[in-house]
Formats: sequence, C-alpha cells, structure tokens
Amino acid sequence: MPLDQFILLCLFVSALVGTPGPANMSLMACGLAYGVRPALPFLFGTLAGFQLIFWLNAAGLFALLQSLPAVWDILRMLCIGYIAWLAWKILRSRPQAATASQVPGFWRGFWVHPLNPKAYAMQIAGISQFVSPERYFTDALTLAFVFALLGGILNAGWLGGGNVIAGLTKSPRVLTAVNATLAGLMVVSTVASLHLA
Repeated sequence: MPLDQFILLCLFVSALVGTPGPANMSLMACGLAYGVRPALPFLFGTLAGFQLIFWLNAAGLFALLQSLPAVWDILRMLCIGYIAWLAWKILRSRPQAATASQVPGFWRGFWVHPLNPKAYAMQIAGISQFVSPERYFTDALTLAFVFALLGGILNAGWLGGGNVIAGLTKSPRVLTAVNATLAGLMVVSTVASLHLA
C-alpha cells in the first residue's frame, strides 16, 4: 500500500474507531465501574470480536447479510438487546467496588462488535476504500493491522478515560450519576448507529 494511502487509512480508522459509539461507551463505563486492569479482558474481547467480523466481511459476509434483510434486522435487534443488557449490568455496578465475578470478561467484550451493525458498515467502508483487488490479501491484512493497533490504542484510551473520571471524584453519588450517563449513552449511541448502518 502506498504511503499516502496508508496515512489516509490511519486517519480514517482513527476517526471511526476513536469517536463515541457502543464499544467506546461500554469501555469507558467499564473503566469507571471496574478500573482498567480488571476490564482489560473485556477490551481484548472487543478487539478479538472486531477482527473476527473483519475477516468474515473481507470474505463476503456483509454482502450476504445485506441480501437477507430478515437476518440483518435480527442482527440489529440482537445488538440493541445485548448493549441494553450490558448497560444494565454496568448501571447496577457500584463504581470501582465490583467483585471479580461482576467484571465483564473477554466473552462479553467479544460479542460487542459481532452484534453491532455499525462495525460491519465501518469495516466495509474501509475495505471498499483501502483494499484493492490486485493486492486484496495484503491490503486487507494492512487494514486489519491498523484497525487492531489504532483501535486498541483508542479503545484503551476510552477505558482509561473512565478510570480517570472515577479517580477525579470519590463521591459515590457523582460516580453513580456518571455511570448511569455512560450506560444511557451506550444505548443511545447504539440506537443511533443502527439507523446509520
């Protein structure tokens, strides 16, 4: 991939992955509710789930899903249901006081992207713009690497941001209010992304 196209790719990924969305809101809420270290498996799960659907999309899954509107609608409903359930779990947690069994682990994070139509649309936009037919595999590999590297850094920033918010105040009322706001934003951003996907 030419250097100028690679720079554009990095800007593209940063803009899409770094902005608020269901995954970033859930990561920030996890950072607030549980702290960075306990929530790392959740972060790694989101990254793994993203990579799984990236390679499935590169192999043609998105085109198949779009040709089956009923399946696409089911995916949307599963997405909102799963994010609402995650938001409820986070809402019920006491910030920075959760036991190990309460912290969302790898598999809860893993399902955030496979159930999120916005992730499919974002990946297809990346594949269509930055993967050329004559270098399909190497360009797809480059795109997957940039998504993993920049996505990991930016997602970790959202996770750390939640932890910073928790550290700025020790007031349980303020932390609970911020937690509730983030849980609400998870659901709102998911609903908004479903209309864009």
